[in-house]
Amino acid sequence: MNEIIIVIPTLEPDYKLVELVKQIRESSLFNNEIIIINDGSNSTYDGLFKKTCLNYDVILKQHKVNKGKGRAIKTAIECILTDYPEAKGMVTIDSDGQHTVKDMIACIEEFLRQEDSLVLGVRNFSKDVPFKSKFGNVLTRNILKLFSGIAIGDTQTGLRVIPKIFMEILLDTDGERFEFELNMLIAAKKKAIPIIEVPISTIYLNDNKSTHFRALRDSALIYNVFIKYALSAISSFLIDILVFTLLLGLLSGFSFEVVLVASIVARAASSFVNYLLNRLVVFEKGSLKSLIKYYGLVLIQILLSASFVSLVKLLFPDINVTVIKILIDSVLFFFSFYIQKKYVFN
Repeated sequence: MNEIIIVIPTLEPDYKLVELVKQIRESSLFNNEIIIINDGSNSTYDGLFKKTCLNYDVILKQHKVNKGKGRAIKTAIECILTDYPEAKGMVTIDSDGQHTVKDMIACIEEFLRQEDSLVLGVRNFSKDVPFKSKFGNVLTRNILKLFSGIAIGDTQTGLRVIPKIFMEILLDTDGERFEFELNMLIAAKKKAIPIIEVPISTIYLNDNKSTHFRALRDSALIYNVFIKYALSAISSFLIDILVFTLLLGLLSGFSFEVVLVASIVARAASSFVNYLLNRLVVFEKGSLKSLIKYYGLVLIQILLSASFVSLVKLLFPDINVTVIKILIDSVLFFFSFYIQKKYVFN
């Protein structure tokens, strides 16, 4: 197992870092190289890092300022690719006591059975877990499954065994902070790297107060693509409703034909804006083929929207037609998102 480099990214650690390294040296991993990435801790922590390195034969890499967990992992990857060409992979483990050496060994053993795989140490969130941690992981897990089709029990686990064939890919993967761990999973799927889950202990010390996860900023980075998609959809949705309502006022009478014409013109305006935003800002990917697929989807949505709006209006004539369209198109929003991410922009 000494062909696996142990990487510990850390920021302003406490005694748990020293205890972790001590336990590693006392385990079957006593010969493995250990690299600690000090991600911008202030000078008051210098003594702790110095003691750890001297007592337990550890390599220390330092960032002068805090750059984020993603960048710390990338710094370790650069070091391994340069200095350890014979390594089969690396294992990352958090320094805050959430992972045990026993669980790390189990993940490494699983990796050695399938050396081209990304191995994740997965916690069980059905147990007694701090609410914010459980909620965040469940939300991220469901959004990842919706967005990419990847079904993972613990998307933010810091215990991971990364194969060498995946390392150079990760250097070019977006993300400098906690969002990098989610982007890693998406990159693995894109590059056909198998993802293996290994059950591990679920440990939260002192209600997880030692975490450096910044709820608002880091959550926004993690959910970046979905947030951008929602804002893009809302913008084009408002354009669609505004144009649709104006045309209904200009066109006389109510009929399926009037609703269809208003829907076509409104969707033509809003879809052009939506396509540009999705291609350039949200998915950052597109071509002539994606344009053809997109407008094929738009045509289907127009027909579905006009048909359902007309049907509901006939069944419930007292309801305002704009309100009906808002309700119908809100349902079609999720249908459109799934089709766009899976078939249009892939």
